[in-house]
Amino acid sequence: MCDKLHEYVKKREIPEDIKLNFKDNRRGYFYFEGQRHETTLVDLPTIIESQKTLDKKQFYKIADISQMLVVDNATLDAPINQQMNGRHHADPYSYPHGLTPPLKYVRKRRFRKKLSKRAIEEVEREVERLLEVDATAEDVTYEVFDGREEMEMESDTETQDIGSVRDGSDSDADMMAAIVEGLDEIDDDDDDDNDEDEEEEEEEEEDDSEDEDEDEETGQTGEIEQKQQEIDEIEQAIERKKKDVETAPNAMLKKRFETSIESLKKELALKQAHLAEMRK
Repeated sequence: MCDKLHEYVKKREIPEDIKLNFKDNRRGYFYFEGQRHETTLVDLPTIIESQKTLDKKQFYKIADISQMLVVDNATLDAPINQQMNGRHHADPYSYPHGLTPPLKYVRKRRFRKKLSKRAIEEVEREVERLLEVDATAEDVTYEVFDGREEMEMESDTETQDIGSVRDGSDSDADMMAAIVEGLDEIDDDDDDDNDEDEEEEEEEEEDDSEDEDEDEETGQTGEIEQKQQEIDEIEQAIERKKKDVETAPNAMLKKRFETSIESLKKELALKQAHLAEMRK
């Protein structure tokens, strides 16, 4: 029956003997080829998006599906969940499964249980009690623990140990004299190095000026080739979009392709003008 109904819907040719009648908001009858089947409207675990495609490439959302019509020959006197899993449920029309086999009993396995109203009220009362007790407090004391204090104490201890070793080995006067002597030697070496560096820089500047002229010519040629390649790619893209316009199945897609062609043509004109300036 399901395969036949699918073919009828696909051909858009529904026979007159196929009917659907509701006797209340949730239950009804489905007539197919002279037989009557009982139906029940159930709520799915989650909302499912329905999408449509015209070219099997782009999909458009057309609806949100939250309910499903179950056609079953079983009687509707018992709730739908008792027929499915044999357990009582607060909502008899809450469908326990998804649309695919891996989602069997998904409402029970993956959905967290809702808190009862009594549990929520108990938590609210406890929070209000704690706030009242805190408001009536006469004295409040607190202690802030900072781990950085222990690290600073450890670093101070290490510094003191190093200082004690230095005091035992050399005097402060000897250390200062050695530092000053070392600084004087460093200054003399820096003066000699600066003179040599100035001569080398003058020679490098002469060589760089010659290399820059050659690099400018090579760089300009490379930019022109790159710009020409970009122009070729845009022209190819325009040709592809024109073919899409010819094969577009509806006016909406055709309009979108034409808009893309106009933007590509504007970009092509800008790049061609830039290339003409570079070649002058």
